[in-house]
Amino acid sequence: MKTSLKVMVILAGLTSMNAGAHADAWNSVNDPAQMDSNYEYTLSKLPLEAQLENKPWSETYWETAIGSINLRWNLPQPVGFNYELYTRDELLHMTKDEIATLSPSEKFDIYRSHYDYPLHTAVLRFANPHVATWRGICNGWSMSAIQYAEPGPKEVTNADGIVIPFGASDIKALLSYYAQFASGVQDVFVGAQCTNNGLFWGTSACKDINPGAMHVVLANQLGLKKQPVLMDRDPGAEIWNQPIFGYESKILGSAQSSAAQGILVQTTIFYTDELQAPSWKPVNNTPQFTRSSMVSNYILDLDASGRIVGGSYVNNSDHPDYFWLPKTPVEIDGDFTLLNTLLK
Repeated sequence: MKTSLKVMVILAGLTSMNAGAHADAWNSVNDPAQMDSNYEYTLSKLPLEAQLENKPWSETYWETAIGSINLRWNLPQPVGFNYELYTRDELLHMTKDEIATLSPSEKFDIYRSHYDYPLHTAVLRFANPHVATWRGICNGWSMSAIQYAEPGPKEVTNADGIVIPFGASDIKALLSYYAQFASGVQDVFVGAQCTNNGLFWGTSACKDINPGAMHVVLANQLGLKKQPVLMDRDPGAEIWNQPIFGYESKILGSAQSSAAQGILVQTTIFYTDELQAPSWKPVNNTPQFTRSSMVSNYILDLDASGRIVGGSYVNNSDHPDYFWLPKTPVEIDGDFTLLNTLLK
């Protein structure tokens, strides 16, 4: 196989900056077997690229500081706090267009004929205009986007005859909230979250996911199993969860390693990104769908049989914090059972 001049320059530059590279085996926190005990580890048997046919849908992360799913987003000037909640009698005299401007939480409470607005009240317990702007429900969005088909707008009528128009983002907001807070689903991680406490920046969690483990999970989940995986794309203290739908790896050559063999790799991870604003209609397969990519350069450590046993990032390369997946599917029940109707 010919090596292009561009690849040769990259290889020379990256190798020269890592002449002292050594084997970095993953620890128990980074062990890919936590996600699946049947993964393939032999590098030559792992696909170098893959893309899922059905991409997880884009959605906002329903920022906590602007009201989360209490946000009345379908207004010329969206508002998330300090607004009037309508009584049953008032709602009976409102038009569909007026009800369409209410928040996802209000609409769901009205759909259930709960005019004391319990979901809206529950969201107020954590929604706060003074918290960091990165906080939201991206965990729930990510989980939902890899399991459920993207919903479209839907009109429903509650027991009192009130017609409630839901936009696509209203339904995705409710699904994201349920997945994060009410589903009870536990997650499995490869890697660990780094804390913003300076005392812990030198811990194994803040070394982020081992690149050998990252390569194994990507190639198995997407390449062999044709299934997505989730990541926190920010290696620092903030959490930005994203669904991964593809990757492309390039073998750049050999590299120094105290393992049996070192291989220099550049991998581009393709993931679904957040919407800048909610949408009344679905966004997948439209210009509104948002996607991004991350490029990581790293050395894979192989044992004598060609199996990946660890790795190290090159020159502080960009990389995720950790990979994760829910252990079980999100099953909608209890107070949120009516959400199943909106998803049909």
